[in-house]
Amino acid sequence: MLPLQDAQVRLVLLNHVTVRLADAAQDELHAAGIEMEQLAHLRQLSAVDLSRLAAMRSLTIGVTFDGAALRAGLRAVALVNEAKALETYFIRHGASTHLMTALFKLRRKLTLKRRRDIGARRPAGRVPLPDYATRERIYQAWRAIADPSPRARYYRLHQEFQHIPIAVLEAVVREFEADE
Repeated sequence: MLPLQDAQVRLVLLNHVTVRLADAAQDELHAAGIEMEQLAHLRQLSAVDLSRLAAMRSLTIGVTFDGAALRAGLRAVALVNEAKALETYFIRHGASTHLMTALFKLRRKLTLKRRRDIGARRPAGRVPLPDYATRERIYQAWRAIADPSPRARYYRLHQEFQHIPIAVLEAVVREFEADE
């Protein structure tokens, strides 16, 4: 258990616990370390008295974390941040609104807004394709990437052909896949 020292945090927590446990079952109160009579007494305290109680150092108020749930939550946050970073990478490197919708479920208007916000410019209209030999190299690299995730495949493809905008890579891949 992590003991809480800040009086304001303790006061907020006491208020929350008092409200939260008002309709709690006996076993839930017991698990929280509070008896029914104590809860009734807590609910009768004035705001001033509750503040005094929160300031008392002899009262141990602490929090415990469910380690597995915390680990899962931290992983979820990391995945969201990773997805946002990848989304920004794609926008910054010229991905089309069509690809952003397919890979990130971003609406066209939101993609255009994000593009403006980060200062990424992309010419309007159809993107010019590189020469045929380069297009073949791009498609061979695409086929060589074994990752099943299209996001990861386009990212790795762009890492290999950094001088070519992602929209061009997408057009090349589509061109070759349409021929198959």
